[in-house]
Amino acid sequence: MVDALLNKFLLKNNMTDIAQKERDFYAQRHHAHLAEKTAKQQCRYLVGKPEILLGIVGLGAYKGMSDAKPKVKSNRKTALITIGRTALLSLFKL
Repeated sequence: MVDALLNKFLLKNNMTDIAQKERDFYAQRHHAHLAEKTAKQQCRYLVGKPEILLGIVGLGAYKGMSDAKPKVKSNRKTALITIGRTALLSLFKL
């Protein structure tokens, strides 16, 4: 009986400390999850807008057409393959 009372008083501080640390851990994990979710959502909004994608493709097409290097055909082919691959992969991602 005395042993149980001593354990209760001696372990009370440790048990409250453990409970507080568990609450802190779950709160931190929740905030990290919310931050990750918000960052992913903002990236999706930025890259997923049609006008942004059209602007990126248009800029690449303009650069490919106005490039004065001798290997222009190779650059155009590479640009078209990259655009096609990106579009195809984005279809499979959905």
